[in-house]
Amino acid sequence: MGIHREGGYSATVEGFLLVGDSRFRLAKTNHEKFILSEPCELPPGTEAAFEIIVDGDVDTTRITLPDGIVLGQGYVRYENNLVPF
Repeated sequence: MGIHREGGYSATVEGFLLVGDSRFRLAKTNHEKFILSEPCELPPGTEAAFEIIVDGDVDTTRITLPDGIVLGQGYVRYENNLVPF
């Protein structure tokens, strides 16, 4: 559990994009797009997963990158696969 502060809790949160044996740190994400902390290139249709770690608890969700990723791209669009990991 995080540290209780006025107005809420503090938590340790980390996020990664998993593609095969590669793991890329997420800088920001929401329910339809994300930004990576480091550059990479991936082709359209790449199947991947988000690994989100909150206070040590890991949650993994399968996703697809319909447009892929090109170097220097800001936000990357993704779709949930809704298949259990």
